[in-house]
Amino acid sequence: DGITEDIITNLSLWRTFPVISRNSSFAFRGQGQNLKQVATELGTRYIVEGSVRKGGNRVRITAQLIDADEDHHLWSEKWDRTLEDIFEVQDEVSEAIAARVAPAIAGKEQSRIKRNRPDNLSAWEKHLQGLRCFHERPRTDYEDAGLTEAKLHLKAAIAEDDSLADAHAHLALCSAVELVQRLAKDRDQAMSLIFDHARKAISLEAENTMALSMLSAYYMFNGEIQNCHDYAQRAVKSNPSHVFGHQRLGMALNRMDRFEQAEPAFQKALKLSPVDPEIWLVHVGCFYAFMGQAEYQNALGACDRALAANSKMGNLHGFRAAALGHLERFGEAQKELALYLEARPNLKTREDFHKLFFRNWIMTDILIEGLIKAGWEPED
Repeated sequence: DGITEDIITNLSLWRTFPVISRNSSFAFRGQGQNLKQVATELGTRYIVEGSVRKGGNRVRITAQLIDADEDHHLWSEKWDRTLEDIFEVQDEVSEAIAARVAPAIAGKEQSRIKRNRPDNLSAWEKHLQGLRCFHERPRTDYEDAGLTEAKLHLKAAIAEDDSLADAHAHLALCSAVELVQRLAKDRDQAMSLIFDHARKAISLEAENTMALSMLSAYYMFNGEIQNCHDYAQRAVKSNPSHVFGHQRLGMALNRMDRFEQAEPAFQKALKLSPVDPEIWLVHVGCFYAFMGQAEYQNALGACDRALAANSKMGNLHGFRAAALGHLERFGEAQKELALYLEARPNLKTREDFHKLFFRNWIMTDILIEGLIKAGWEPED
C-alpha cells in the first residue's frame, strides 16, 4: 500500500496531467475488475497496475502502464532490489510512466518528484499503518476508533523519526477531522495541534500539500479567511492533483461568499477522486456553493450525495432539512428536521446553531432560515 501511495503521489507532482487520488484508486484494490470498466468509472485513460513481493530484505516490484481506451500495454518493467533502495525504485517507476504519458516533460519537471525520503524505514512503515487506519475507518459523529488508532501509529512514527513531514501533516489532518466530526474534547488543543504539526511539516518540506491544506483548514476554523484562501491556493499550486487542496480552495471561496467561483473547485476535486470515501466533504462544499446561489434543488442533490457517501453525520440531515425548507417541501423537511434534532438534542436557540456552525458567515443565516421553514422553532 505504501509503495502504491508513494507512486501515486510522485505522479501527481508532475503537474502536466491529472492523477486520480489514492482513495479512489484503492477502492478497486483486489477486486479483479475489468480495467476498461475501472477506467470508465474513474474517468481516466491510463491505468498503472503492478505487484510487490518481499522476501527477507529483497523486494521485487513489477509495474505496467495500460492504455484503457486502446486496451493494450504501453510499457512494463520489473525491479529486483533491496528494501533500502525502495524509494529509488518508486522514482524510477514514476519517471518511466510519466515519460510515456507526457513525453515532452522537461528536466525541471522531473526534478519535482525527488521528494525528501525518510532514512528510518521503521518510522515510514508506522506512518503507512497510520494512513491505512485513517483511510479504512468508518466515518461518523462523535466516535471514531479508527482515527484514534491512526493517531497512535503516526505518533509512533514521529517518535522514531521527527523529520517525517508526511506524518506531521497527517497528524494535523487527524485533528482537523476531530473538529469536523465533533470528536475533540478540547477545541483549542485540537486547533493548536493542527497548526503545530502543519507548520512542522512545512518546515521540513516547504511544498507539502497536505500540510498547506491543513493550514488552510486551521485559518478557516479560526475565522482568518484571507489566510485560509492563500494557503489553499498554495496547496493547489504545489500539487494540482491533490483532492484536499481543491476542497480547501472551494471552502475558502465559500467562506468569502464567492459561491459561484467555489463550485468549479469542488467539481475538480470530484473529478480527481470520484469514489473517494471522504468525498462527502466535497459534496458538502458543493451544497454550500449551491445554497449561497439560491440553487436549492442543486443543493439538495449535493446533500443527498453526501448522505449516500456518509449516512452517519447528523449535520447532513440538518442541511437537507434546510434545503427542503427553502424548496417549500414541508412534509419531507419536517422528517429531516426530526432526524437532525435527534442528532443535536442541545440545539435550542439560534446562538446554539452559531456555536455548531461558523459565525459571521451568510450561510449560517441561510441555513437557519431554511430550518425555520422546515419547522424549527428556536427559543430566542
